[in-house]
Amino acid sequence: MSFTADIYKEICTDIAKNSRPNSVYAMRMLKLSNGINIAFSINTLTYMRGAFFSVDAKATANQFPRWKGVDIVIAKLPAYGTDQEYVNVMQLPGSATDIFEIVIENLRSELEKCSVAEDSFAVIAAVLTKWREFFKTDKDLIMSEERQQGLYGELLFLEECLEVFGPMAVSQWAGSNDETHDFYFSSNAVEVKTTSSQAPYYAHISSEYQLDNNDIPGKLFLRFYAFRKSQSAGDKLPDIIERIRRAISHIPQTAQTFTEKIQKYGYYDAAADYYGAGYFVRDQYYFTVKDGFARITKAAVPTGVTDLTYTISVAQCMPFAVNKNSVFAKLKGGVNNVE
Repeated sequence: MSFTADIYKEICTDIAKNSRPNSVYAMRMLKLSNGINIAFSINTLTYMRGAFFSVDAKATANQFPRWKGVDIVIAKLPAYGTDQEYVNVMQLPGSATDIFEIVIENLRSELEKCSVAEDSFAVIAAVLTKWREFFKTDKDLIMSEERQQGLYGELLFLEECLEVFGPMAVSQWAGSNDETHDFYFSSNAVEVKTTSSQAPYYAHISSEYQLDNNDIPGKLFLRFYAFRKSQSAGDKLPDIIERIRRAISHIPQTAQTFTEKIQKYGYYDAAADYYGAGYFVRDQYYFTVKDGFARITKAAVPTGVTDLTYTISVAQCMPFAVNKNSVFAKLKGGVNNVE
């Protein structure tokens, strides 16, 4: 569980032990080392969550964005012996408790990074704006298992790229931008596909453009991973994200770009506890995509046919298999025998 989820769980335990609570709200105060205070609250009657974040600047409620399921007001907490103002973010009836806790955990973790308390106003506004934009897109906060696996596969290839290109490899990753291919290296491109089914392996292709190299000046490669998925062991999505962050931590701008890209993909650190699936690599291959490869291209699609998806047999692709060194030599611009 996250820090925030644990706090709310503790408050719920306290409420359950007290059959006649003295107040409508049960609260816990957290004092951060930078001077920012956070008070976690639960309504003892409805069990709706809330959180109070201290601000030094004069604030009004309409300065902060909101969305369906939350309300935001400016409040004080005299019970704690101060007249300091707080931004109070409240869960509304009908909204999901786990999602609210994820948002509050994100606020807490970002405020913890502040160097001084005076930064709290700007950070709260920025985080709430980000979440408002997220909920406007009507995305699911927790990625589907298919999307989790797809992201893990792309990050696994990104790790390989980091070994060869260093932190600049993060800028080559385009999968989070919903581009045609997952990675671009100058005139070359790489598409990443995964499966967690047992052999014989198949790869799902989402459009007639995905394996079409006609718009790629250089080479198009397919990186394929076959996973064994486990709920009790294996490398998890938060694990690989943390490894990549450590590898690029010495370049803050690149680290920030990486965070922005995984958020575009749909991954938020505050929801890390919800990604419990682990992965073991069973098999992995590189393929050169060229004439004769099992695929459908734009030129082969009859007029009027749209929204094309199809599945290819990995076994039928084996004549086009190539080794890792030759692929990366090509991606680096070197001369090699990849045809």
